Formats: sequence, structure tokens, C-alpha cells
Amino acid sequence: MRRIWLLTSALLALGACAAPPIAGTAPQAQRACFWSSQVTGFADAGPDRALVHIGTRETWELTLSPGCPDVDWAMKLGVRARGGERICPGRPAELLVPNASESGFRRCLVRNVRRLSADEAAAARGI
Repeated sequence: MRRIWLLTSALLALGACAAPPIAGTAPQAQRACFWSSQVTGFADAGPDRALVHIGTRETWELTLSPGCPDVDWAMKLGVRARGGERICPGRPAELLVPNASESGFRRCLVRNVRRLSADEAAAARGI
């Protein structure tokens, strides 16, 4: 009987020491970011804005710093997180736009990242 009590108290103590869930680790919160390797396409969204497509269902809007190169003329681009591995709202990121000669690229700071709603994404994709 004493062993059961010790085992029970040990399990309770271990459970009390377990770290509480970190804010933002819920499945919905984890979807609030994306990896640059998940980008499957992109589109121009007007001055200082670009849209990146993640698979067939997600579209993210990147608000760029003023004076960034036009995305509508780019044949490809890259998105890179700065200070982390994932691109998330509130974290710094940069857009990499290749030069026309493809001998290098220009960097452009991303000021804001936001996931579009399903309706906004469908409208952006022309669906």
C-alpha cells in the first residue's frame, strides 16, 4: 500500500513540475507561421506588397519596406526569416529578389507578415 502511495505522489510531483504549454503552441497557433521551404508560388499585390502561396490553400501577405524592387517583374524570389527559422507575424524577415542578370539578388525587409483569410486568399488567387 505504501508503494502505491509513493508512486502516486511521485507521479503527482512529476506532473506538477512539467512545464505548462507554451503560448502559441496550439495547433492553430503553430499555423500562424510558415517555413520558407513551404512557399509554392508568389504574386505581386501592388506597391510594397507581395503574396506568397503555401501549398494550395494558404496565402500570406508580405508588406515590404518602401523602395523594394517590384515583385511583378521577378521570375522567382526567396523569403528568409531573420532571427529565427520560421516566417511569422511580428518577426523580422526579408525578401530576396534576384537581379535580372541572375548574378545576385537584392534584399528587401519585410515589415509585416499576415495570413489571409480563406476568402481573401481565394480572391487573391482569382478563384
